[in-house]
Amino acid sequence: MRRKAFTLIELLVVIAIIAILAAILFPVFAQAKEAAKKTQTLSQFKQVGTSSAIYITDSDDTYPLAFCYNNASAGTAVYPGATQWRWLNLHAVPAGSASNASRNVDPRKSEEATMVLNSLYPYTKSYAIYQAAGLTTVTSLTQAAGAPAQAPVGVSFNGLLHSYSATGVDRPSNCPLFWKGNYKENDLGTITSPNLICDGKDCRFNGSGLPSSGPTATDPISGGGAYGYVWWGFSNDTLYVYGKGMPWVMSDTSAKFINYGNMPLWPSFGSSTNTPWSAMDPNGIAGAPYWSVDCVRPGGTKGVDVFYWGYFRPDNDGSLGSAQCDVGAG
Repeated sequence: MRRKAFTLIELLVVIAIIAILAAILFPVFAQAKEAAKKTQTLSQFKQVGTSSAIYITDSDDTYPLAFCYNNASAGTAVYPGATQWRWLNLHAVPAGSASNASRNVDPRKSEEATMVLNSLYPYTKSYAIYQAAGLTTVTSLTQAAGAPAQAPVGVSFNGLLHSYSATGVDRPSNCPLFWKGNYKENDLGTITSPNLICDGKDCRFNGSGLPSSGPTATDPISGGGAYGYVWWGFSNDTLYVYGKGMPWVMSDTSAKFINYGNMPLWPSFGSSTNTPWSAMDPNGIAGAPYWSVDCVRPGGTKGVDVFYWGYFRPDNDGSLGSAQCDVGAG
């Protein structure tokens, strides 16, 4: 009687075939998983944009606040006598969920409730949609005992729209509303980026000047008043949030995924002024941004008018060129 069985050679061949198939399919599965995260995040950010559109109809056509106001401040050593907007500070989401610097008690709790991601909650009905899928969460603020849990935040508001009129946006389909402004992470304790630099009680984007009548004109951070905004760096600064790009929501609430895989490394730079950056950091992690495209007002003159981040300017009418923008040649 003969017994039938696989030979050692046959088993090795089968194992080799399985290994080859696994090597081919695993990257495909990884790409599919990444695509699913990208789609989920884009959908959630789109919901945030839609919620802001409803908010605007209830607030006299005005965008929410990118940061809250400190009613108790009498100024600082740098700005004596100045009132203080918290454009330099992290905000707790939801308001009162963090204990740092009395964030969990009034008046600061109520003040931080006016920050965009908190003021939109009655319209979003969920803090979960602020999170970007599949990313590491970085903790910057301490959870307050007995308070609601801090929400991981991956979305960032365009702070140049702080308290700005929606009808004042020149091209709503081209002006960012929300984006992945803290790059490849979610944060417990968040800050809007870009932010206006405001040190007087008045604070609003001013296409032809500074956003505030306070002492910003001599602000060392803003370069002697040449810049009316600031943008923030994070521990995972890369435009390659999903694949080689990141999600954006524009002021008309349209959502899109923008790929940055073809951007040059500094000192080479792109010539387009219709992009947030013109070059990537040659010494940073893959996709790290290097040079933001700063622009003065349409028709303005560099060295005379105030710079803002050109791509985020609500008055960007599409005419901004080399006469108005520092793309990176300097």
